[in-house]
Amino acid sequence: MKVRVASAGTGKTASLVLRYLELIASGTPLRRIGGVTFTRKAADELRVRVGQAIEDVLSRGQHLDFVAPTGSQPAFQEAALEITGATLSTIHGFMAWCLRLAAPMLHLDPDFAMLGDWEAQALFEEEWNSLRYLAADPTHSLHGRLSGDLTEPLLHLFSKRSLAEVFEPAEGEANRDFLQVYQTVYAAYEARLGARLLSPSELERKALELTRHPRALKRVLERVWVLLVDEYQDVNPLQGAFFEALERAGLNLEIVGDPKQSIYAFRNAEVAVFRKALQEGERQPPLVRSYRHSQILVRFLNGLTKELASQGQGFGPEEAPPVEGVRLERGRLEVHWVEGELALDELRKQEAWVLARRLLDLSAQTAFSEMAVLVRSYQSVHFLEEAFTTAQVPYVLLQGRGYYERQEVRDLYHALRAALDPKGLSLAVFLRSPFGQHTEEGPLRPLELAEIEEVLRSSDPLQALERRWPSVHERLRQIQSRLRLEAPLEALKYLIRAPLMAGRAYHDFLEPRARENVDALLFYFAPRPPQSLEALLERLELLSRQADAGDVPQSGEGVQILTIHRAKGLEWPVVAVFDLGRRNTHQTQPLYLSRGMEESPRITQWVALPQTPQFERFKQQMKALEEEESYRLLYVAASRARDTLLLTASASNGQSAGWGRVLEAMDLGPRSPSYNRPEFVLQTWHYQPIPPAPAIGPSEPPESSPWVEARFDLEPFPPLFSPSAYKRLEAEPLPLPDPEEGEALPGRARAIGTLVHYAIGQNWRPDNPAHLANLEAQEVMFPYGPDERSGIMEEVKALLQSYQGLLGTQLPWPRDEDYPEFAVALPLGSTVWQGVIDRLYRVGGQWYLEDYKTDQEVRPEQYHFQLGVYLAAIRQAWQVEPEVRLVYLRFGQLIRLDKAVLEAALDEIRPSANF
Repeated sequence: MKVRVASAGTGKTASLVLRYLELIASGTPLRRIGGVTFTRKAADELRVRVGQAIEDVLSRGQHLDFVAPTGSQPAFQEAALEITGATLSTIHGFMAWCLRLAAPMLHLDPDFAMLGDWEAQALFEEEWNSLRYLAADPTHSLHGRLSGDLTEPLLHLFSKRSLAEVFEPAEGEANRDFLQVYQTVYAAYEARLGARLLSPSELERKALELTRHPRALKRVLERVWVLLVDEYQDVNPLQGAFFEALERAGLNLEIVGDPKQSIYAFRNAEVAVFRKALQEGERQPPLVRSYRHSQILVRFLNGLTKELASQGQGFGPEEAPPVEGVRLERGRLEVHWVEGELALDELRKQEAWVLARRLLDLSAQTAFSEMAVLVRSYQSVHFLEEAFTTAQVPYVLLQGRGYYERQEVRDLYHALRAALDPKGLSLAVFLRSPFGQHTEEGPLRPLELAEIEEVLRSSDPLQALERRWPSVHERLRQIQSRLRLEAPLEALKYLIRAPLMAGRAYHDFLEPRARENVDALLFYFAPRPPQSLEALLERLELLSRQADAGDVPQSGEGVQILTIHRAKGLEWPVVAVFDLGRRNTHQTQPLYLSRGMEESPRITQWVALPQTPQFERFKQQMKALEEEESYRLLYVAASRARDTLLLTASASNGQSAGWGRVLEAMDLGPRSPSYNRPEFVLQTWHYQPIPPAPAIGPSEPPESSPWVEARFDLEPFPPLFSPSAYKRLEAEPLPLPDPEEGEALPGRARAIGTLVHYAIGQNWRPDNPAHLANLEAQEVMFPYGPDERSGIMEEVKALLQSYQGLLGTQLPWPRDEDYPEFAVALPLGSTVWQGVIDRLYRVGGQWYLEDYKTDQEVRPEQYHFQLGVYLAAIRQAWQVEPEVRLVYLRFGQLIRLDKAVLEAALDEIRPSANF
């Protein structure tokens, strides 16, 4: 097993893409390479990136630093044909793919379906309730042994089943009795699943079972020769055991991850799995070049990881190699403390106020929508909301994940499914949801589980439903009739809004947040209504499997407020981490697990209930693991910033707490000397009351606007458009792209144009080695190998020399006013035309508007419309009459343009712009 550590922002995805290319070039067909990532979105992105890299190799013979060996072209041509069907998926997707290859050998239906976690828990809970009912019979083997309410510990243990193949009782009779109950309920739950249903944890167990079946394992190894696994720090023990078993069987396994970013213990991830691989596997050189962070943030993150590693807080030294920054921007780090003799909650109010004021100051350079404030817990959010409202800082509160697995969304899914095929799981969910409310015995009430079970066990569930609860049967019949008559989206609206339950609609049973989720479901499908009910259901099912699908965020734009867990994988130019003084709190669990020291052929966890001998020891082990993870959470938070990082904390009575102690250990505490430099601020604020929030009185509901019923024709152009997009000018330079975000990389001609324009805008000279080195370090150069980079830089240097030769001769120099890269916007009709003037300057009383071209031929007519927009914008904004000129750098030629010709070019759009 090859193991690589990749710190935040070091180009992990790019390294995986390069590994694909190396394997293809070495003779491994793409169809024999498996790729596994943490989310569907990441898998889709990797597929696109690999496909683009293969196209680069086919068209140019190279991609980034990879140069295709002689004779490898046929292999890449074959790979280009195979990319759409390549094995690239999530861990569960890959496991399901393996199981379908050998399903009959494992007593599975090859067409097995997947249950969501919440659906699996509902089935387990139903079996537990059934057992409690049956155990009331004196003849039952568990009669009298179900002391107390075991529901909470049973559900907790059920949620932890990805941690172990086997649960064993720790010392104590209560633990043994409890495990017997759990195993009885779990056996009944497995029987309910049968051969056609698997939940994520049962999928993992079946996949591990496959690795112990020689014939089934052989089928997998025949189809996959190399497996690349991303984000390995986030796997759970069963997943880790599965990959280890594949590797022992002969599969070439290569993993990459960052133990410093292992923060998903609540999802059963264990950083110990990665550490075991790191200890036993073949270590590869770590990725240590940060393409994300500014120079000051690289220094801070290196200091942070060094401090935490030296204290054994979260990770060890081998997991935190020093990182070097690629970007030349200095960046900014700010640490703000609020100190006082009051309770922390009072100090947090001023801490939030200080942060709000700093974000207001920074908004002069960075838009609020490019900022994020990260918190450990939503308990910190109300301080921010109050301060941001008072300071008039716009903000958006982003919620948690799992939108498409929310109860209200799944209710609607199963209601539609039950109307199509009224049986099985979907009928059960329909009857248990508000749609199952009935009035047969008086006021509206839901069906009991025993009543639902009676319907499902009958030979004809619909007949049984009609006989016992005709109102529910009639409701189902009404929905079925509506589905036959209306389009899927209209049927979905009917389900949500129709008063089907004694005058009440489905949304009347929901809390406000759930109603927003349901409304958002309609908004999601409205632009692209599914053509059939089957397509609607399939889309909902696919979305439910996405781990990163969140609750509906608040509308609007502004500073994004979200938890650190929610921010994993994201980045912003400005990031603030609020409330570093919050202590790590542990919520007591209904039981605790411990791996134990005993060697076992199967992964085993020992279970301890309260009031048993090992409970406290297991609890302390869990608290220590949570404490470790909390420091990794700090690293994840700090590494989300690209340019500027703000850290805020409160200290009551001079005592720092939580992550504040880490800052104090780095000499960044409340009593450390203050600093106020362009790139670094360290300041302690002494408590003082903050101004109250402005009072907002009640508002009258607005009257209906007269244009509510109006219909508008499509406009000829988008609301925001550029002249170059209108004319599709191929030689127009691009903004510097971000390959880490999947942005398209330009070809050679555009790369040259982009670098030349950037250098002219910065007043960089071709005879300055530092300027040329800075240009060559831009990300636009990353796709090119050393030889091609050298050729590009020679051409860039020659064009810049041509520009320098024109200065002082055809191009006036010096200048009284000079504005490089001058952004303009011109409203014309319903469209705002935007662009960037390469140079606008004044010499004496004469203004000049210049556009620099690196084209291979002189065709000024190609740019008349673009420069006509620029001229009109300058006239409108500044009331000046500049001389408009095109400068062809490749030819050293300057062309003065007739303003009447430019005005005529604008007339092309005037008739359609509704002037």
